[in-house]
Amino acid sequence: MDISKLKSKIGADSKKRSPMDTKLKKLLLYYAVSALCATILISGAVLTEAYITSLSDTLNKFHTLKINSIKMKEGSRKAGETLAAVRTAFSTFDKTEAMEGILLTTVDSIKERMKSADITVTNFEKKGSEIELPIAVTGTIQDYADFINHIGYLQSLPSPIFYMSGVTITDQSDEKNAVINFEIRGTLKMQTVLVGGSS
Repeated sequence: MDISKLKSKIGADSKKRSPMDTKLKKLLLYYAVSALCATILISGAVLTEAYITSLSDTLNKFHTLKINSIKMKEGSRKAGETLAAVRTAFSTFDKTEAMEGILLTTVDSIKERMKSADITVTNFEKKGSEIELPIAVTGTIQDYADFINHIGYLQSLPSPIFYMSGVTITDQSDEKNAVINFEIRGTLKMQTVLVGGSS
């Protein structure tokens, strides 16, 4: 075979393949660029979604913080109102009412101690720096030792102090029954004291 003919044939074949190779290269380049663009778009979408999620979380936290701040302000306002009410109550606090409460509590203690006796109280009396509550204890003597112990208990009260004004014993015995009644009269007294301890 002639070499020159072979060369011309190879040259002709390469010329025939050249447009096809060019199209193939262009197509591959197009796919490569398309893939790169798709990768960039997907990455951008992922980053955008992450940013939106982060922004949404931040907004939610800010909203929660705002709500908590409002609640804290409301709680602080209510606490301030309560404190003001307590201060007002103490500023208008009547020390006499407190002393009267203590005297009545003492009367309850006497009733608890002398269960079988009747206790009568009259009106409170204020004399100078003292507040007084006159009381009368009446009942039946069942046991003289208990009766004496009751008198000792009344006289040993530390505060308020019981000032005894008199004791009456009445014998109402008859042929069938021996009944001995008693009456202890006195006054519970207490010094009025200002809130804070000064008289």
